[in-house]
Amino acid sequence: LGKISDISKLSSKLFDQLLALSSTDNNEGDSGGRDYTRVSILQTLLGIHQQYKSQISDLSADDGKKRRKRSRSHSDVGSTKSLATQANMLVGIVGGNPSTINPLHSGRGRSLALSLLTCLCEESPATVSSSLLPALMSIAGKHSSNDKGEQARDGVGVDSRVLADALAAIIPAYCAHAKSADLSLFSLIESFVGKVIVPENGNGKLRTHLIDPFVNALKLLPTKEDSIDAIASLAASVLALQAFDLNNEAQTAGGDEANSAKLNCHVLATSPSGIKVPISLLLLKYAEQLMAVICGASSFSADESSSNLKAGMSEVASLALRGSNIGDDIPSSYSDCSVSQQRSILYLAICLLEMVRDVTGTNAVKRLLRKSQGDDADVSLRLWQELLQAHMHALRAHAKLAGEGELRRKEQKFWTAVPVAISECLENIQGLLPVPHFLASVSSTLADESTDTYMRKKTVRLLADRVAEVSLDSAEASLFLEMVPELVAQVGTAQPSVASDDEEAVAALKRNIIMQQGALVALESFVRSLCPASEKSKLTSKAADAFVPALESVTKLFSGTAASWSKQSDEDDVEMLGIKDAECQLLSSSSLCLASLVAVLKARCLPLLPSIVKPLISSLKSVNLLVENIEFQAESSESMLQIAILRLLETLAENLPQFLPPYLPLIFSKNALPSRALRRGDHALKEATERVESALASKTPIRQLTPALSKALSNTLVNSDDDDSNDWEEACSILGVINASVGTSERSELPPVIGKIFNVLVAAYSYEGRDECKSRLLSDANKVLLSLVMKLSESQLRQLYARLREWRGDIKEDDDNSEQSCSRRVAFWTLSAALSKSLRSIFLPCLTSVLTDVIDELEIAVSLLCQRPKHDGSKRRRVDEDSDSDSSVDDNSEVSPLQPLLLCLESALKADAHEGGDWTRGDDNQRYNMILSHLGKLLMAHVPKDLPVLSDLSQKEDAVTSSYQKLVEGQGTLEHGNVAGCLTALATAAGNEQLWKPLNFAVLEACSHKRSEVRRAGISCLLSIIETVGEEYMVLLPECLPVLSELLEDGDEEIAGMAKECVRQGEELLGESLEDSLR
Repeated sequence: LGKISDISKLSSKLFDQLLALSSTDNNEGDSGGRDYTRVSILQTLLGIHQQYKSQISDLSADDGKKRRKRSRSHSDVGSTKSLATQANMLVGIVGGNPSTINPLHSGRGRSLALSLLTCLCEESPATVSSSLLPALMSIAGKHSSNDKGEQARDGVGVDSRVLADALAAIIPAYCAHAKSADLSLFSLIESFVGKVIVPENGNGKLRTHLIDPFVNALKLLPTKEDSIDAIASLAASVLALQAFDLNNEAQTAGGDEANSAKLNCHVLATSPSGIKVPISLLLLKYAEQLMAVICGASSFSADESSSNLKAGMSEVASLALRGSNIGDDIPSSYSDCSVSQQRSILYLAICLLEMVRDVTGTNAVKRLLRKSQGDDADVSLRLWQELLQAHMHALRAHAKLAGEGELRRKEQKFWTAVPVAISECLENIQGLLPVPHFLASVSSTLADESTDTYMRKKTVRLLADRVAEVSLDSAEASLFLEMVPELVAQVGTAQPSVASDDEEAVAALKRNIIMQQGALVALESFVRSLCPASEKSKLTSKAADAFVPALESVTKLFSGTAASWSKQSDEDDVEMLGIKDAECQLLSSSSLCLASLVAVLKARCLPLLPSIVKPLISSLKSVNLLVENIEFQAESSESMLQIAILRLLETLAENLPQFLPPYLPLIFSKNALPSRALRRGDHALKEATERVESALASKTPIRQLTPALSKALSNTLVNSDDDDSNDWEEACSILGVINASVGTSERSELPPVIGKIFNVLVAAYSYEGRDECKSRLLSDANKVLLSLVMKLSESQLRQLYARLREWRGDIKEDDDNSEQSCSRRVAFWTLSAALSKSLRSIFLPCLTSVLTDVIDELEIAVSLLCQRPKHDGSKRRRVDEDSDSDSSVDDNSEVSPLQPLLLCLESALKADAHEGGDWTRGDDNQRYNMILSHLGKLLMAHVPKDLPVLSDLSQKEDAVTSSYQKLVEGQGTLEHGNVAGCLTALATAAGNEQLWKPLNFAVLEACSHKRSEVRRAGISCLLSIIETVGEEYMVLLPECLPVLSELLEDGDEEIAGMAKECVRQGEELLGESLEDSLR
């Protein structure tokens, strides 16, 4: 064979002979011999075409050129037909056309036929392309008989290596020349996936051993872009047909178990890591197009950018809608689909997103993203930006459909799951993108004002998340610092007010506020990450310089927004509630951002301090008034604004305390920091307020803080006498700050401010309001007094106490201003009780200085409570004296100092008893006798039922307990002062039999009284003295036995019980029975 034309003729004759032997019309004779002959011919043909492949290809090309020059003739057509006939015959030999060609049963024969078909494809691809599709389907069908893809034996399947070689030759040739045959890659995929997915076995099993060689063949396409398009189309198509089959299974089962089934796709597992990111981008675009169809914004027939090697969305969707039923029509829109078809589309869309999520979450792709450069980095950024847009479109579509009420349960679940899946994708890649490319993309997005507001805000949020991972000493820190001016540009300034009826202007204002808020949050994150306040270094100082312009811009925004929001809060325009709430949130964000900036810049904030503090306090007042008038939830915008303002105020107090004194009167003005709105309900708000007060008290020198607080307290209590006023609560807050300031100050700092603190105390003690309000205010003022006293010397204490006594004034029953005098007396003895309880014996010299006042107060109480009014008839008088009915006093305020006085005296006597009782027995026992004389009389007092008495009783217990029982007997008043407790302390301090005798006589006299309440108080007092004094008091027990004997038979069981307890205590202390003595 000297010429190539002769070789071509020989090949044609061998093919003719092979066709004759393979035809189903020739079934006579020995089939084994025919198959052996066919295998021999195939081997010969394969040898010829492998050896002369290039020459035959050139000959085919030359013939093609000559045929184009000549007119189309019958011979030309016949030549083309002969090549197609040869390809079809080889397809039949491997089993593709059993009706006309007898297939070979040996694996070797099939492998030879496939190899020969590959050679023909390489020699004349354009001519053979139309025959390749059935060939491939036949190959897949034969190979599927061996699911594991092992080495084929005779009569069983096709060898995996031969299959891979055939696909590697046939598929690239098909893709290169399918267009000339009016075919596309999808034509191949559409037929192939039917062999990959096996629906008839009931579980939609995926034959991965068929996918691997197919994907490997697609990798061999001429360009990387072609391989990417082809593999993405294959992956989407496999998912689509799986979605169709999975949906049919769910319908057959009659349930929704398939909803949670995860569609498996093996395509990307075989793909190289280097192309997985661009493939993910294409899959994401498929998902976006499907979402547009699902929400009604597009249709399946919409124009799309499909190509010969990339399947269009409608082509992929057709597999999910009709399965492998090629040729069936598909609906034009999602609404025209049946319920089953809609389920398939929903499955496909969500699983495409899940595939992107799974791919971007693999370690290989993460490493690729982290190290990507050039074009790879650009693709990664495009994927990131596409995910942002997809997330935005999904949220908007969900909101739109939900607002129109068109969502069914399946769609509701779908639109809920989509943003979650996209967010997970973003989380996978946003921290791995190369910093320069990422920042360039962010900068480009922010600079383009035509970009959607949501997209820009989401970009800024991701920027804030990314900067949180950056260290100040890293090389990336400088790149992020260069982004600060762009964020500052997004902050801008406060927008002017708009009319409520201008919907377009209102919408634009809301979009602008959203963008500003996102920029503020990002700036705050930049400051915390790139310029941490806890670190002090050259790097920190250099980084802080970049934030000075940001401070100016944020301050302007804060000031303007504060003025606008305060104005809006004063108006009741319902249509502007949305703007008002948005401005409230913007004000919160700007406050928090300013707090972070101030913590870093410190003294560099001084020029802007007036522009910060004044609108800050103005906003605090406005929001406090708003919250006081309306009940807000803890998570409301107003509550968040309060916390944000307090955070900024705390930062100012911590970092610039020496520059705040000029603003202290403003900070502690009415409805500002002392407002009760900051102490209501929310625990976080209370804690924030306490932190601010603590910072101001500890950081600001007391000499600067006290004058402002003194003035603030005076202003607060000016109009607080009104019963409806709650200013006393603000006064309590101011007292709390003073107390903290005194507690944190050095002793040497206090002498210059004692006068100011004294004025504060006097203002609080002079308060004339409701009893419960006054009690709270007195308690807080006493805390300040005790904090001060603990840092004074004894001489300073006596001087201060003398000044307080002087302020109280003289004790006179006929005082012209009796009400004010009584109020001051109550305050004085309340503070004396607090000092006595805390200072113990140290306070006794102070008490000595007012002992005459103590006796005067006791005399007043005796004169008012122990003298019965005269009656006309003696019989009526006897009845009144015998009854437990309460007396009445013309003015209860005259008796109100008695209880705090008793508490003061009881504490002093207990302290003296601990020191030996010398103070009590002073002045030759005169002090003791004067006190005992009046206390003994008070045991038989007639206490008015309407006399206010402080107690620890519950409301229910208080209702059934008389004023006498509380004030005299001591029920519920152990911590507030009572007569019985004071007598017990007096007995303890007396310390000898000589002084106990008159006391015991007074107590026994009460035990023998005709009024049961007096007897109860007397026996209760006696029991308390026995328990307290103990064995030493038993010398007086013989005097008590006659009275105890009578009380054992008292009609009041409670009195008899206490008498019995006294006897038991006596017997226990004496060690002998008293039964004979009681007869």
